[in-house]
Amino acid sequence: MARLTHHLLVLLALSFVGCGEGSTSTPISDGTGPVKGAPPHAFANVDDNLHHDTLLIQTTYDLGDGSFVMVASNVTETFEGLRLYRYHALPDSSVEMMAISSPAYDSWTMLPTFFPTDTTDHTKAFWVLANFGERESWGQKLLWSDSSFHDRGFLSIAYPERVLEDDTLRLKRRSIAPHVRVALQEDTSYFRFACDSVFVYADALNGRDSVVSGRSIHFTHHPGTGLQLWLNGRIVPQQAPL
Repeated sequence: MARLTHHLLVLLALSFVGCGEGSTSTPISDGTGPVKGAPPHAFANVDDNLHHDTLLIQTTYDLGDGSFVMVASNVTETFEGLRLYRYHALPDSSVEMMAISSPAYDSWTMLPTFFPTDTTDHTKAFWVLANFGERESWGQKLLWSDSSFHDRGFLSIAYPERVLEDDTLRLKRRSIAPHVRVALQEDTSYFRFACDSVFVYADALNGRDSVVSGRSIHFTHHPGTGLQLWLNGRIVPQQAPL
């Protein structure tokens, strides 16, 4: 009963909170102006351009510098599942592999969204948010990409959407990545949200699922302190993994 009551409260909260379009120049409805930071960079999605006997390719992105990032798993199903692969495609349809990410394990999706940090060369170094989940998002793996993929933590958040199904108002958790805005200040990267509300999973906030204002929450990453979650201007202590 308590869990049902909590979900009803979440839906009630959402009924009073709508989401903006996510544009970097569109003010959030509270009138405080646009969210600071750059929106995702849309690298072109292309058809498979290589032959690889052991990989089952899900999708491929052209980075425009002769390299590509693909989402793929082993043809023979394994526990590790999907990974991101950055590579050069050679004229004979073979591949020169440049970097391979850590696996998605039991997730059926690991779809990346890219946030370059160099305004003159979008492929030199960039943040990647890889959405996990199948029908709904259960969060984003955060990776830093330069010559390799480096794990930098996990964003246990989603974009809340109210959907009417069978005359019932249901909460759907979508990928937050299109609404993320990334800004770099000295050595700290800021991850803010250009939407009115953000769904936060229990493992990240107070041990329970919550819906909070998009203006009240952000993440930072610094090489010395790692990934940190902020709510209402204060760091949220993270529980140690079990």
